[in-house]
Amino acid sequence: MRGAITVAAAQTLPEETPHRALVIFIAFAVATLSLLLQGGTIGLLVKRLYSPEPTQEEADRAREEHSAIIALMEAAGAEAELSLDEDASAKEHQLTTLTAQRETLLDARDDGLFDADALQHALDAVDAEEIALAMRGGPTG
Repeated sequence: MRGAITVAAAQTLPEETPHRALVIFIAFAVATLSLLLQGGTIGLLVKRLYSPEPTQEEADRAREEHSAIIALMEAAGAEAELSLDEDASAKEHQLTTLTAQRETLLDARDDGLFDADALQHALDAVDAEEIALAMRGGPTG
């Protein structure tokens, strides 16, 4: 807004004003540069002000939570493997494991056991692995 007002004010100068064209050009240049400078740095400023580095305690808690989620997923996968026949294909084993892991993560989310972002990240990893498995094709049984 300030830039537009500055340029508009410069353009209202009478025609006979000395160096009127230069004044208008300078007003336009200052408005453009200030908008570009402010617009180009606002993201860095916001990130610096509102994204503080995690404390050591927060980082340790996140690592512990990540380890607990991995252990939970491994236990769910191992339990699912026990329920499968020996005749099942490798792909069936993987799909059964992924399904069990997803259900376990969703139960943990519903129970509020872990941070929602950490669980979402784990769910995204399970989904990505299942999509990659489906894209590979091959027999399912």
